[in-house]
Amino acid sequence: MQTIVWKTQESEDSEIDRINVSIYLFNDNQKVDLASDKTTIKDANDNPTLIISDVNTSNATLHTGVDAKSDYWGWKYKHDGSSWSANADFKGANSLTSDINDSVTTIPVGNSNPFTASGTVQIGDEKITYTGVDGTNLTGCTRGTASTDAASYTSGDTVTQI
Repeated sequence: MQTIVWKTQESEDSEIDRINVSIYLFNDNQKVDLASDKTTIKDANDNPTLIISDVNTSNATLHTGVDAKSDYWGWKYKHDGSSWSANADFKGANSLTSDINDSVTTIPVGNSNPFTASGTVQIGDEKITYTGVDGTNLTGCTRGTASTDAASYTSGDTVTQI
C-alpha cells in the first residue's frame, strides 16, 4: 500500500496538527506521481485515473510499503514513514441509513470507517456515546448523554464524531 501524508501545517497559526496526516491510501498496483504542481494517480496501463491539484511535493509526502488499514478513512490516521497512529484531531461523519427512534441502542450508518472504535457522536442536538462498531453500526449506544435529550431521527441525517 501507499499513503500520501501532509508534510506541512495548513498555516503557522493553525491549531490543528496536520503533519503526517494520511489523506489518501492507494494499492501498490496504482502509480502515484507526486509532482511539484499536482499529484497524478495512474492505473497499471499508465492511464490517469485521478488528478489531485492541491497535493504536491511542497506540501505532501508519499510513503510506500505501508500496511493496509481495514478501517482506513482519509484524515483518520497519521503515518510517519514507518507506522500508523490515530489522528487525535480527526472527527468523522456519515449518514443514518434508516430512521431511528429515541430508544435504539444501535445506530446504523452508511460506513463505519469514519468513526473511532468507541466514542461520542452527535445527531442534531443529541449526544450519544457508543462502545463499539459492528459492520455499519455503532453499537452499545447510550442516548441523550451530556444533558441532551434523546430524539428520533430520519435516514440521511448526519452522524458526527465529537
